[in-house]
Amino acid sequence: MKHQIKVIIAVAVYGVLASRMAAAQQVAPAQSRTWLQGSQITVGLGAGVTARYAGSDEYRPVPVPVFKLVTPSGFFVDSMQGAGYRYDINEMFFASAAIGYDAGRKDSNDGLQPGSAKLKGMGEIKGSVLANLDAGVKLGRIGTFSVGVSQPLSNRERGLNYHAELSSTVLSLANDKVSVSGAVYFGDAKYNQTFFGVSALQSRNSGYAKYTAESGLNAANASIVWTHSFNQAWSLSTMLGATHYMQKAANSPLVFAKTNYSGFTSVNYSF
Repeated sequence: MKHQIKVIIAVAVYGVLASRMAAAQQVAPAQSRTWLQGSQITVGLGAGVTARYAGSDEYRPVPVPVFKLVTPSGFFVDSMQGAGYRYDINEMFFASAAIGYDAGRKDSNDGLQPGSAKLKGMGEIKGSVLANLDAGVKLGRIGTFSVGVSQPLSNRERGLNYHAELSSTVLSLANDKVSVSGAVYFGDAKYNQTFFGVSALQSRNSGYAKYTAESGLNAANASIVWTHSFNQAWSLSTMLGATHYMQKAANSPLVFAKTNYSGFTSVNYSF
């Protein structure tokens, strides 16, 4: 079932993006040289706090660099989402494809990297370059619903993860905007075993009981973002979120806290 979902999302996203890219190639050379005209650029810097790893009961501070470039043609670069292309199929439906990166997990307290000394003996989960494919529908005033899949392009043994998300702007004033979102996350057997399971070798090295995390739902997340605009250029953004681990993931011996919290604040400049 998960493989079928992946294929459906991939085929849909690839089809609409391929047709859009083919049309873009027919644009006159003079126009292609000005593709940055009309782009929206935001840069900023902030700080936040998040769990040391998924299911940790320890927290670590993190820097929050902000960079976002959105071009009129649909190309984007985002410090959170990666670099890619979004195509608005019509007034309701959209699709996007992007290349991103996940840092993996250490089995030590290694500076700002995800991980914890409590995982000593579990070994390192190497970082991976990810292909992120998403498709969604705009629901008017209700918000936006999207589904997506992340396919590792490097260190592919980490497996696939999927998500479904509903987001909405609940308050929009002259200088303030509040958005909320809720999401559920799924992993195939490889992904859930990588992040929540304990193999026989890992059990011997770490002392944790052997544990098999099967494919399926592993977490649900809720977040709220408040953005205050001082003027057309400067703004302040604050995010608070909570992730609750579920089913086989929640019962993992590596999960010391079934609910993790996170938050950050950043000062941004747009031009």
